[in-house]
Amino acid sequence: MRRFVFCVMMLCMLSTVVEGGAASEYNFRAGVGKVDITPGEKILLAGSPSARKTTEIDTRLFVKAIVIEVGEQKVAIVALDTLKYQTELAVKARKQIEQTTHIPADNIIISCSHTHYGPLWSYYKDKLITPIGKAVELAVDDLGPCKIGTTKGKAEGVSKNRRALKNGEAWNTWLLNPPEKDKYPAEGPADPEVGILAVMGKDGRYKAIVYNFACHAANTRKVMISADYPGRVQKYITENLGYEVATLFLAGACGNVNPNRKESGDVFGEKLGEEIMQRLGSIEYIVKPTLLVESREEEMPGRENPQFNEEDVARKWPKQLEHYRKAFKEMKKRARPNYKFIFTGVRISDDFAIITNPVELFCEIGMSIKNKSPFKNTMVATLTNGARGYVPTAKAFELKGYETWFGEHSYLSTRAGDIIEKESLDILNQLKMKNKVN
Repeated sequence: MRRFVFCVMMLCMLSTVVEGGAASEYNFRAGVGKVDITPGEKILLAGSPSARKTTEIDTRLFVKAIVIEVGEQKVAIVALDTLKYQTELAVKARKQIEQTTHIPADNIIISCSHTHYGPLWSYYKDKLITPIGKAVELAVDDLGPCKIGTTKGKAEGVSKNRRALKNGEAWNTWLLNPPEKDKYPAEGPADPEVGILAVMGKDGRYKAIVYNFACHAANTRKVMISADYPGRVQKYITENLGYEVATLFLAGACGNVNPNRKESGDVFGEKLGEEIMQRLGSIEYIVKPTLLVESREEEMPGRENPQFNEEDVARKWPKQLEHYRKAFKEMKKRARPNYKFIFTGVRISDDFAIITNPVELFCEIGMSIKNKSPFKNTMVATLTNGARGYVPTAKAFELKGYETWFGEHSYLSTRAGDIIEKESLDILNQLKMKNKVN
């Protein structure tokens, strides 16, 4: 795999700020910005092969941004309420932000919530370039002394692995007949871990809470415009803190994980929000601020000898057979040997890092990255700085199923999961070892 860019390696270790002779924890500068992108008209919801249109609003859609500053170095994290955001658009948006804010493009991560209840980027006038840039500019204008801490918790039972093993093959649970939905074992796990990064201003109020959880944002029951469960988490935390705080959701490795439909949308948001609120009490605030970024632009191989598995599609999702036949033919025409693929690693302390990739990564791969990471707390943020479809495990390809069918949503190499894990861990290890500018 050819490496095009091995770009930003930077670290700023600041002396502890002293105020009145006492050590201060407010040794970062951070700012928050948000822009409302909720449609004001009837729109086509993304995330379903069947057309669904609505004007009704459940929770509003936003672009939220946090900028973190240590010394002269800045990092921007953008949380975007949409299904996905193309790689080419992410590149363009990051370059424009660099021009207006002087934050290096490599220091900007744009992460999609993957809500299935909003319009695609193509609905918006300039494909969301302007609102993304505006949110970051607002965050830069809001920069002020803050303290930052990290922790992690668990939200058990709200999510589940959506691939069931039936007669030695993987079936997505929504394709099983109702009596069968709980009859077969899951192919793999669902990751209950909730990664949390909290930012508090000198007034003692939280400015932002960044959290990472591995589950599809597809729990809204009605045909409505909605940020899905991240919108309900925002509502729960705001109500329980008694003031508004920006909650930025970074989707974890959720390619094969869906909401547990036994839990209502409100209960899902409440349980996740409650866990975040409880864990805020165990936050470990960072004394020695660190800001280290490594961004790599790679070439990811495409699918080897793609075939249309008509028999598998016809048995498991017959109503969509023609849809997937067409998707196969169209993707076969557009297929390339390699695809631009962006990894970004951000280290904020000796114990905390974020590693990103632009795919719907299977849960097992994300869990493996976190387990092998040299950092105490690691967020694996997917659907970030691009959209390159599903990346199942090698085993999942053998068991077949929806996520493996070649087409618009699944076209990378069967080795992509192994490549992503190896590259992610290499970046994390490099970030861990770097304690000074070379």
